[in-house]
Amino acid sequence: MLQIQVLIPPIVALLGMAFLFNAVLRKFYDSTYQQVAFGILFGTVVAMGMTNPLSLGDGLIFDTRTLLVGAAVAFVGPLAGLITLGIGLVCRILIGGTGMGAGIVGLILAFGLAYLWTVMTKGRIKNLVLHDVFLGLAITLSAVAFFVLPYELAMTLFLSVLPTLLFVNVVGMVVIGLVFRHGVHQLRYTEQLINAAKTDSLTNLLNRRGMDEEIGATQYDRKMGHAMFYFDIDNFKYVNDTYGHGAGDAALAIVAARIKDSVRGEALFTRHGGDEFSIYMPRLEAADVRHVADRLCACVSNQAFGFDSHTFDVSISIGAIWTKQNLPPQKMIDLADAQLLLAKQAGKNRAQVAYDNQQGEAAVA
Repeated sequence: MLQIQVLIPPIVALLGMAFLFNAVLRKFYDSTYQQVAFGILFGTVVAMGMTNPLSLGDGLIFDTRTLLVGAAVAFVGPLAGLITLGIGLVCRILIGGTGMGAGIVGLILAFGLAYLWTVMTKGRIKNLVLHDVFLGLAITLSAVAFFVLPYELAMTLFLSVLPTLLFVNVVGMVVIGLVFRHGVHQLRYTEQLINAAKTDSLTNLLNRRGMDEEIGATQYDRKMGHAMFYFDIDNFKYVNDTYGHGAGDAALAIVAARIKDSVRGEALFTRHGGDEFSIYMPRLEAADVRHVADRLCACVSNQAFGFDSHTFDVSISIGAIWTKQNLPPQKMIDLADAQLLLAKQAGKNRAQVAYDNQQGEAAVA
């Protein structure tokens, strides 16, 4: 007889802990501790299921521990599966009884089967529900652990429990898969919305909102100092008027791409709108500011731009400020913008750099 009640404690526990599941997902998703966090979560549900199992006799119990071990491996990773397995093994040993050996073997088999299935079928089954159905079938093979028991008892249990185990593993795996993937999908969608709100759609750089948030979360080096570079494209209106706005957009994208390839990963590169950009560097020696500014100018102007059979030259003018003071981003931008104006007045396609009075240097062109 199908014992549907075996599903109730662990599955209800998993769904009832949805708020905790989502909290763990938001906190640890795609982080170093993701598998540890989910291993503990799945292991907790395993332990809860073992406290109210289906009794098959003295020391013999039946629950969904193999399902949850397999799910941890398949949906999170092998480390999560190992942690879930470890918690399950400890619980089964503490429960003891005649079926302890079979229970231990079953848990280990479930982990191994789930791991092998995940590795062997990775990317090969496009229908995710069908993938979960087959995964549930695969971990059901762990039922051979019954044969650790005396043969007659093992056969009796195997034949009576197999239909229930098959149903639990298949349906449970599909349910857990749907819950897990829905949570991941929602998280990724939310991240996309957040990133879109902080990113310029044309250049894929930070926008002003994104820059403010990133600088606010960045600790600059008080010993080395930090710098803000503010620049725009020389004669950008001429490019738009002569070659069209498509050429102007292409110029913006190419400028952004060339400069992005030439700056360090920790630099925060922002498009402020129109043809105005900034680069914030939280770690930069005063002696290197001029070199960086000149390199940025050169990487744009050293190769002609092409768009729709047209070839034209593009250059930028840069204003830069270096300081050891903890100045607000807008203050640094204002100071760099003042230097940009001087660079324009000096003939364009050049950089103008200023150092704060702590450095004791005058602005140099």
